[in-house]
Amino acid sequence: MASKLNILCGSCGYEDISKNAKKWCTICEEGFCEDCERYHKSMKLSRDHKMISIEDYRQIENISVNLNCEIHGKKLDLYCKKHDIAVCVVCIPLEHKSCSSSDVISIDEAANNAKQSSALLDLEGTISATIDNVKHCISDREMALKNVDQDEQKNTKNDYRNTKESK
Repeated sequence: MASKLNILCGSCGYEDISKNAKKWCTICEEGFCEDCERYHKSMKLSRDHKMISIEDYRQIENISVNLNCEIHGKKLDLYCKKHDIAVCVVCIPLEHKSCSSSDVISIDEAANNAKQSSALLDLEGTISATIDNVKHCISDREMALKNVDQDEQKNTKNDYRNTKESK
């Protein structure tokens, strides 16, 4: 008997076989063993489904996200950039008829843009920190150069005094 900690392969379970799942399909919301995952990926209808590891699924399994429109009950598969909201196909002609076609994009495109935007923010933060570090290094070098110049002047004065005293 499988442990409650394991997620069983849904396809194998349909055949009364208890096999641990290795991947989770985020579209079908079902676990798949390696053999069934291969079959799932080979079918035209499910070829583009997103599969994640069971470990990753475990981290998010208790997080509830409603993927259906609360008004129309349809799948939220579009995103209105103008109103910054996920919408269903019924929402567009009813609630977003004043929005241009460029304002309404697929939810997948919006997610990709959000990932790129997040990556850009991370990059900007890294660049900003690097610039601060370079400025700090420049400041340190300028201070060191000033100290070297002061030491050189002291040494020059001491050399001049020593030369004058020895005459």
